[in-house]
Amino acid sequence: MQDNIILSLGSNMGNREAFLDSAINAIGNNPRIMIVSQSSYYETTPVGEIKQANFINAAVNISTTMTPLDLLATINQIEQDFHRKRDVHWGPRTLDIDIIFWGTQQINEDNLVVPHPEAFNRLFVLAPASEVLPKEFAYYNQIESTINSLKEHTNQQFSKIALEHHHSEQIQASVRTILAAIGDDPDRAGLLETPLRVAKMSDEIFSSTGQSNFTDYKLFQTDESSSSNMVMMRNIPFYSMCEHHMMPFFGKVHVAYIPNNGKIIGLSKIPRLVDFVTHKLGLQEKVTSDILSQLNQILEPKGVAVVVDARHMCVEMRGVKKADSTTRTFSFSGQFENDNIIKSEFLNSIGDLNDQSL
Repeated sequence: MQDNIILSLGSNMGNREAFLDSAINAIGNNPRIMIVSQSSYYETTPVGEIKQANFINAAVNISTTMTPLDLLATINQIEQDFHRKRDVHWGPRTLDIDIIFWGTQQINEDNLVVPHPEAFNRLFVLAPASEVLPKEFAYYNQIESTINSLKEHTNQQFSKIALEHHHSEQIQASVRTILAAIGDDPDRAGLLETPLRVAKMSDEIFSSTGQSNFTDYKLFQTDESSSSNMVMMRNIPFYSMCEHHMMPFFGKVHVAYIPNNGKIIGLSKIPRLVDFVTHKLGLQEKVTSDILSQLNQILEPKGVAVVVDARHMCVEMRGVKKADSTTRTFSFSGQFENDNIIKSEFLNSIGDLNDQSL
């Protein structure tokens, strides 16, 4: 088993801490990898000329029986599983994992160079790595001297954070600011615990923020002749938050698809897909199209139909203040888009908007 393999992790999109937590858990759950130590979390300003949010960075020291290229393939798969997204070099990303050191070994492959060629230029790589490496490690003194030099000569802001409190404290401070701004007293008895409650609530209702693709599903293969008809789920409840006013909108989702080549998805996963799409700031129109595009991507079916009925508190509590008004949105693909008989069968099955109780 090879020791003192250092992985550097970073994220600056979505719930950064949650991405790093999940990625480290995925690394540690691999039966061929043992996490020896994990660094603190650091918040760092980005490098390069692209305007973007601060990063959360960390490092882990692992032991593994894998070859370097096997480990590279493993962490690349973890990046994909946790919705890695990066459009440009040094740009924003949901998750980035790099192999920095492989013990004292030097590796020069087409897809992997170790030590990482940027390692000794990046404070956000070296500082976490120094926490998890033993002092007798061959590069340790060089790492420490480089850290001191980078702190003195670079403009990058860099600070250790308490992971378990950082995300929550940011939200709590913001809630206190809002409470004071509307003229209330955040220190009065009824509001003392409100910022913490809002922080805990945000972790739940915005749990999909920054994630692009739904992965919590299982597919089944059935006989084509017995699974070519429409599969439909009606009245799936959902709750979401509008990105325009950060007020709730809620209602029911109706979904149908026509399987292709006998491929179907577990029925319990369709409500989970609805939760995934709605647990982030959004719009009803986008919820409708996102559910359809996710099902198309997962199943490649002959057609998908999605209808969403919702009430919007930004309509009922403010502005025009039209209570009990309901909005219906539609999205169709494949046979549902091209065959009016199939489309009518689906729409007749879900009922008229006036019949829906939200």
